[in-house]
Order: sequence, then structure tokens, then C-alpha cells
Amino acid sequence: MRDDWQSKTKEWSIKSKYNSFNSYKGLTYHTSHYVPIANWFKGEGKLPAPIELSLDPGHICNFGCPHCNAQRYLVINPDEVPEDKRLMTREHLRNIVDFMAEWGVRAICIGGGGEPLMNRNVWDLPSYIRSKGLQCSFATNGSLINEEIGREMMNCKWVGISVDAATPETFEKVHGVNHFDKVIDNLKLLVRLKKETGSKIDIAYKFLITPQNWQDLYGACELAKEIGVKDFHARPVDLERKDFEAAMQMNYDFDEIHKSFDRCHELEDENFRVFTVMHKYNPNFSVTHSFKNCVSSSLMLQACADGNVYVCADHRLEPQFRLCDHHPDPKAILDFWGSDKHREILNSIQVHNDCGRCTYGEYARQIEELTMCEDDDDPMCTDFP
Repeated sequence: MRDDWQSKTKEWSIKSKYNSFNSYKGLTYHTSHYVPIANWFKGEGKLPAPIELSLDPGHICNFGCPHCNAQRYLVINPDEVPEDKRLMTREHLRNIVDFMAEWGVRAICIGGGGEPLMNRNVWDLPSYIRSKGLQCSFATNGSLINEEIGREMMNCKWVGISVDAATPETFEKVHGVNHFDKVIDNLKLLVRLKKETGSKIDIAYKFLITPQNWQDLYGACELAKEIGVKDFHARPVDLERKDFEAAMQMNYDFDEIHKSFDRCHELEDENFRVFTVMHKYNPNFSVTHSFKNCVSSSLMLQACADGNVYVCADHRLEPQFRLCDHHPDPKAILDFWGSDKHREILNSIQVHNDCGRCTYGEYARQIEELTMCEDDDDPMCTDFP
């Protein structure tokens, strides 16, 4: 294994340096969000509206992934759960979209803990979101996509399909079901619809590296390119939520994974991009925290199908991290957002004890170092070009 893993790991090519995984894009939020957030933490000023809504329209799934971090709250027998605690209604989903557009939120990601397409009320939601002036995206396992859904997805900025395999055998090990061929066919459907409609959607073949599938990395990348998707995304599973020692005993070969990364990047061309995202991990795929406080969670809003809003996407349906209600009236969020109680909850979070992988950890580091530093109130000298 290489001791200087992160410094030698190529995450993306030079031509793709301006990408959604490059956390330095957070610097574009410096004036609009970083400075106001820092001031608000000090008890000064107003907390701005979040940039993104992470929307979980339901907490049910048709897969049985052993690595899933949503297992503790996924609904196994959805018919036994009241409708208002299982799936967001069509009316409420549109009420949320309307409120987000009015509030100044810029984008909505439909995904969450479970498979969002199991809620039919989101099948035509992308076009509604776009009609309100917001960007839209989908995170899905891809098994339920059909022609109708695919055409709606052409309204999205991106759609990420969690394939996590290159063969049916590996797919079943990782996901607990045998839907590999169906998911691959649906990826091909999206590629065809993109060509037919002229949509600018970014279709991504996603690969979450687990002890069961790492040998498939290169084969999956080859398949992604053959299908015609624009992006191949790979990153480690969050082992902080599982038994790390057990996972280590399941034959991770970090040096071979690194070599697979290199081979995947050799497949890149003008129509195909590869992202092997490692900057939030140490060489053993364990997460690292480069920040002290939960200061970046206010860049997004996590709304779940139980009618509640939570601190972030990494703490869905955890009572400690519940902020407020969004049901029945999403506008009630304004009574809590930026309140003393909101600040109190964020200040109570002990990052190193309470959090595993932090989706917005690099943003938190930037906020602390750029706007909450003691030695210089503007270390980047942003008032000068």
C-alpha cells in the first residue's frame, strides 16, 4: 500500500477540474453563504437560505444492500406504515417545491434513504421543479426507470445510477437482488433519450467501493464508457458506519484499487470522464475530519418522508439531529431556520464523536479557515483581484 495515497491518487483529469466533486467550488459561496454563516454562528446577522434541498420522498427500497447506511430506518413492510409516514404526497411535494423557489433555494436533489422512484409522486416532479426556476437531480438505483420516467429525467442537471458492479454476480452480492441487466438497460435508455431530446443531462454510472466489489472497478468503468454515459464516479463506502475491522478482513487490496483507478483514468476521452474521489478519506478508506464544528450543514436542507427536517443528509431520521417539521406546511421551516435553537443544535454536535463521513466536510473546513480564523479576518484578501 502506498503511504502517500491521497497525494498520488488522481481524482480527476485537468480538463475536468471544474467538477461537482471538487470541493473547492465551495469558494464560490464565500460572499453569499460562508461569511453570513460565520457571522450567524457568532450571533450576528441572518442565516441565508440553503443552496440545495435534499428531498427524500419515501424511505422504502426494492434492494437489500448490506452496506446501506439507511438500513436502520428503511421500511420493510410499507403496507403496515401509515401513508403520511411512508410516502410524500403529490400535493406536499409540490408545496415543498413552491416554497423552496420562493425562499431562494437553487436546486433539489431527489434521492435519499431508499429508492425515490418507489414513490410514483416524483415520476413527473423534475419538470415541475424546472418550471419553478430550480435545478433538479436524481439519485437512484436505476431499476425502476421506464420511458416515462426517463423523459422526465431529461429535465435534470444530472442523474446518478448506483450500479456498483460490472457483472450480475457482483451486483447481486452488493445489492441483494438480481437486477443488473435491467439497470444497464435503463442506463442505455437514458443515453438514447439524451440523444433524442438534446438534453444536457449528465448521466453517471456510480460505483461505491465495497469489500464485495472492488475487483470490478475497471470492468465497470469499461462498461460505463461502452454504454455511453458521460461520467463514471467511484468512491469508498463509509466504513465508519460498519465494522471496519471486519471489512478489512474481507480482502481489500488498496494497492490494486489504486492501480484500477489509474487504469480507469486511461479510458477518459472528450466524451467520457472518470472521477475517483478520495479527498475525504485516509489511505485505509477511513474518513477524516479537517474541521471542528458543524458549520457547513446550513448549505443544504434535508427533508425526509417522516415530515421532519434534519441537520444534514448524513443524519437522516436521527432524533438528535432533527431540526423542525416541514409537514403539513413547509413555510413553518422559516420559524426555525436561523433561530437560536437552530444555532444551539449545531453547536451541540461533537463532530469527531457524532459524525462519520461528512458530505460537506471540506466546506466546513473552508468556512472555519476563511471566515472564522482568529489571525486574519480575510486570509485570501478577497477585496483584491
